Amino acid sequence: MSRLRVILDTNILISGLLLSSSTSQQVFNLVTAKEIMLISENTYQEISQIVS
Repeated sequence: MSRLRVILDTNILISGLLLSSSTSQQVFNLVTAKEIMLISENTYQEISQIVS
């Protein structure tokens, strides 16, 4: 059985971190609870710019 692969864009990642009880946070929590999260360099840079 193959593993499910999920791609979250920057909007979902930021919303998942900042907005409690949001759908984005629920998705973020489901993905991070059971899986290893990989983030592209571009997404990492975009998140860094948004939160700094």
